[in-house]
Amino acid sequence: MSQLPWKPIRLRNLEQQIDQAFDELIHGQWGLCPPSGNWQPEIDIFETPDFYLVEADVPGVDPDEIHVTVEEHSLTISGWRRSGCVEKSAQGICIERRQGSFLRRIPLEQPVDPYHVKRENQAGILRLQIPKQKLSPPV
Repeated sequence: MSQLPWKPIRLRNLEQQIDQAFDELIHGQWGLCPPSGNWQPEIDIFETPDFYLVEADVPGVDPDEIHVTVEEHSLTISGWRRSGCVEKSAQGICIERRQGSFLRRIPLEQPVDPYHVKRENQAGILRLQIPKQKLSPPV
């Protein structure tokens, strides 16, 4: 009787699928954008009377690979994170860090000025300051 090599059950994929299902349920429930792509940077959004502040965790992403599009009522952050292994002959034993493309679309309640967005990328955190449009008082 031959024996097959032992392979442990990989529960990581099951955990990721359950997390993704709950994320989609929660985001869809509250009207936020559902995750898409291979992975999603986690984001925080703050609001002041004059602007929105957005912080996105993008460790390992080249700043040149991050694309930000601001429109009157939305923000889109997309990009690409490449594998950290430069050795082509290396075989992965344990791969937990996600890689590949990402895309986040965030609806903004107040109209914003897409031409005066301040952007900073430091220590793997993308920071955006998005000014709100100045609304003229009703006449």
